[in-house]
Amino acid sequence: MLLILSAFTAQALNIPKGTFYFDNSLTKYSIVKFVFGSYSNPESYVMTMTNEGDNIWSITIPETVTGMYRYCFAETSLADGLYNETFPDIKDRISALGEMRTTTCELAIPVGWVFTPTSGNNWASGTWKKPGEATAYSGTLPVMFINTDDAVPITSKEDYVYAEYYVDNMGIEGFENVGSEDAPELMQIRGRGNYTWTAFDKKPYRLKLDNKMPLLGMKRNRHWALMAHADDNLGFLRNTIGFEISRRLGMEWTPSQQPIEVVLNGEYIGLYFLTETIRVEPDRVNITEQADYETNRFSITGGWLVEIDNYQEEEQIRTVEGNGKNIWSTYKSPEHLSNEQRTYLTGLINTTNAAIYVNDKTNNGWEQYVDVDELARFYLVQELLDDTESFHGSCFWHKENGDSTKIMFGPVWDFGNAFHRGTNRFIYDHPAFTQTWIGEIAMFPHFQEVVKRHWNRFELLHYAEMDDFIDSFTDQIYQAAMSDAARWPQYGNPDILNDRDTFKSYFHNKHNWLADQWGEPEKVAGDVNLDGEVTAADITLLYGILLGNVDLNNDLATLADVNEDGEITAADVTRIYDILLGNR
Repeated sequence: MLLILSAFTAQALNIPKGTFYFDNSLTKYSIVKFVFGSYSNPESYVMTMTNEGDNIWSITIPETVTGMYRYCFAETSLADGLYNETFPDIKDRISALGEMRTTTCELAIPVGWVFTPTSGNNWASGTWKKPGEATAYSGTLPVMFINTDDAVPITSKEDYVYAEYYVDNMGIEGFENVGSEDAPELMQIRGRGNYTWTAFDKKPYRLKLDNKMPLLGMKRNRHWALMAHADDNLGFLRNTIGFEISRRLGMEWTPSQQPIEVVLNGEYIGLYFLTETIRVEPDRVNITEQADYETNRFSITGGWLVEIDNYQEEEQIRTVEGNGKNIWSTYKSPEHLSNEQRTYLTGLINTTNAAIYVNDKTNNGWEQYVDVDELARFYLVQELLDDTESFHGSCFWHKENGDSTKIMFGPVWDFGNAFHRGTNRFIYDHPAFTQTWIGEIAMFPHFQEVVKRHWNRFELLHYAEMDDFIDSFTDQIYQAAMSDAARWPQYGNPDILNDRDTFKSYFHNKHNWLADQWGEPEKVAGDVNLDGEVTAADITLLYGILLGNVDLNNDLATLADVNEDGEITAADVTRIYDILLGNR
C-alpha cells in the first residue's frame, strides 16, 4: 500500500485520500481492481478493491496521490503493485490479456461517491454519484420554487407555461424572500438557448414574471433567465468571470447574475444562475425603443439591438463579410421590420463592413460607424477568457437613435466556449468558429492602441484582485455545486476546488501570454485616465472629479490622488501641471 505515496510530476488531477466506490451491477466483474497512472510518467498501479456486497466495491487511499492522469476499474489477473509502465501501456496490457476494463476517466474523484458505468461494455464511460442526496438542495443559497399549472412539463422554447413561484432566502443575509409557499407569485416559464436546450437534460429557462421584482438584490424587472451552465466544467466560472471583467473594464452595461438553487414541480433540478436578460430597457440596454414596422427616416436610425448569430433565424438580416463569410444579424429590437427598417439595417452593416475591409489599415474610417472604445473593451473580455466563439454567436451590439450614433458592441453574454484550446494565441488566430470582423479590425494599429490602453487599466487596477474574487465565488457556491453534481453526475463540477484551480491556471496562462505580447504596464504619475501618458485630458478628468461630474469609484480615487496625500484636491491638479511643465 505504501507504493501509492509516490509523487508524480505530470500536470493532472489528484486521487484524494479517502474511500470511494465502484458500482459493479452492470459490469459483473468477478473481482474489481483499481488501475491508475500517467500518460507520461512510467509508473502505474494496480490495487484490488473490497467487495462490500450488493455489487458495490470500495477502495481506500491512505494519502492523496498527485499527478494522476487516468484511471480505470478492471477485471484483470495483473497482480497488485507498481508497474514501470505508463497508463496507456498498462491499459493495453489488460486488453491484450483479453480482460475487461471500464473507462479512462478525467473526472475528479469525489471521496465517498460511487462510480457507475453507463453500460457493461468493455471500456464504457461512467459518472460519479453521491449516495442518498441526489434530490436535495444544499440550503446554502437562496432557493427558487417553481410549480407549473397542473405540473405541466416545460418542453418548448417558444410557448410559455403558466406557473407560480417563490424565493426562499434560506436565512442568507443580503437576500430577500419573494412570495411564500402559502402566497406564491405568478410567472410564465419556457425553455431558452440553442445548443444548451437540445444537448443537455439540465435545461435553461426563460422567466416572465407577472410583476416586476428585484430578485436577489438585482434591479426590479419582469424578465429573467435561469442559466443552467451544464456545459461549464470549470467551476461555473466561465460566465461569472466574463461578466466580472466586463464590469471592471467599464462596459456600458453588464448583466447581473446570482447563483440560486431551483426546485421545479417538487423536484430539485440543481444549481442555476438567475441572470438579467438582454433587453432594451432603462436599467439594461438603455437606448430608445424603436417601434416595429417604423417608416420615419429619422426614427429608423435607432435604437437597434442586434445579435451576430450562429444560427439562421426568421427575423434576421443575412449579408456577406468582406472575407466571403456569412454575417447573420438577428434583430432583437425592434422585433418586426418595415421595408425601410430592413433597408437601413442592411445598409448600416454593409457600409461598416466595407469600411473595415480596406487595404490601408491607417484609414480609420470604420470608426465613424463603430465605437472603438466599447469594441476594445468587449474584445478584451473575450481575449482574456480565450472565447473563440466570440464574434460568432451570442455577440450583441446596439445603436442609439440618430444619424451620427455608432454601433456599440455589447453587452457580453455567453462564455460557454471559453478555454477550450491552448492559451498561446489570439482568439482570431485560426479560431474554431467563424468570427465576424474582429480578425480584420485587429489589423488596424489604432484599434490595437486602444486595446492596450484598456489592457493597461485592467492590469494596473484589477488583475491582482481576480484570484480573491474567484475564491470568494467558489466558497459561495461550494455546497450547492456538490448538490448539483449529485443531481446531474453527467455534468457539473464534482471536484469544484480542482475545477476552480484549473480555471485559474487557464486564466493566468492566457493573461501571461497576453502580457508577453502587449507588455506589462507601469503606472505613470498623473496619468488619471490611464492612456499611458500625461496630457491635458488628465486635468480635464480630474476637474470633472472635483466638480462631481464624474462618478468617483475606487479605481479613479487611486489614480486621481496624484500627489498621494490621501485626498483629491486642487493640489493634484497643480501636480499634473508641474508634470506637464517638466517640474517633476
